[in-house]
Amino acid sequence: MKNNSEKIKFPCRWEFRVITDGSLTARSRAAVAGIGEQENVALEITDGESSGGGKYTALRVAGEVVSLEQARELAKLFSRAEGVRFVL
Repeated sequence: MKNNSEKIKFPCRWEFRVITDGSLTARSRAAVAGIGEQENVALEITDGESSGGGKYTALRVAGEVVSLEQARELAKLFSRAEGVRFVL
């Protein structure tokens, strides 16, 4: 069976969706930005959608990564930040 999927060429722009506790979004944003600085990755962080009641808020986080391993490590670090529920 042929694999028709395209290979990702690095470095490339990688986008994450960081889902936060709505009441802690500002803290989560600051923590994610700090992780970017610590890891020497310039991140662009913008507000995403919020749940109807405001319980959850999404942050769109984008930056250039040099490998899939780096993208996975960033996702792991983001998931440990204060107020973060999960990372897509």
